[in-house]
Amino acid sequence: MGAMIAATPTQLILESLRSAPLLIGDLPEAAVLDRSRFGPLHASALEEPLRFDQKLGHLYEQALSRLLESSADFELLASHLQVFAESGRTLGELDFLLHDLVQDQYLHLELAVKFYLAVKGRDGWQFPGPDPRDNWQRKLERLRRHQLQLSRLPETRQLLRQRFGIEAIETRQLIYGCLFLPMGRAEFPQLDFMSATARLGRWLYLSEWPQYFPKCTEVRIIPKVFWPVELSPQAKGQLEVVSAAHLHQLATERCTLFCLPDSTEPYFLVPPSWGE
Repeated sequence: MGAMIAATPTQLILESLRSAPLLIGDLPEAAVLDRSRFGPLHASALEEPLRFDQKLGHLYEQALSRLLESSADFELLASHLQVFAESGRTLGELDFLLHDLVQDQYLHLELAVKFYLAVKGRDGWQFPGPDPRDNWQRKLERLRRHQLQLSRLPETRQLLRQRFGIEAIETRQLIYGCLFLPMGRAEFPQLDFMSATARLGRWLYLSEWPQYFPKCTEVRIIPKVFWPVELSPQAKGQLEVVSAAHLHQLATERCTLFCLPDSTEPYFLVPPSWGE
């Protein structure tokens, strides 16, 4: 079953959502959704390829929709459900609205796919993303204060009551991703609310390559659509083998994810200008 699931990029992503370690565990505002209740994938979910020309978050929302639709435990009532104020201003949107058919309760589910690099600065540890304008501290605050609170707003309650007949609802979340540690450091602080089984990788500046990988001449590039996927042998076989020189060229412009030929650990190679 495992080998069959990992046969195509679509299957790899669907299986990753089912089984990959989560980056974040339970939050005070929302526990993790129990993924064991997704159930087996329907053949129809595997046949049609996912759309790989969309943003990473949208790709994984599409994939999660398929898992939810394949589950006998959940009914997917809506996705991207927008909530408006009386003035017409958008207050936000619920990623997924579910009916838990077993527990007979309604759920607001939020999905996130995030990647952060641990950086030690003068003011302590920070956790920026490959795009350094993003960081975990800001993301966590927005999650807890805004996105995970949406279903509690009076406007949302009214919408759910009028459109779906829903009087009570609970919030759940699924936050996938990976934390990348600086090369050469054995100790690091964890992200707030980080899962005990979260995926870990390493990151290094392009200028540090000769120090850590002086004899490496080939790598496998991990495209963005596969960033959340654990590198099983089947997944690694999907990756393009390139020269270290080509990797260095890519990394002069953006953070580039790769793995070594004989390893499944992911590494970010970071441009000199990153974080400036």
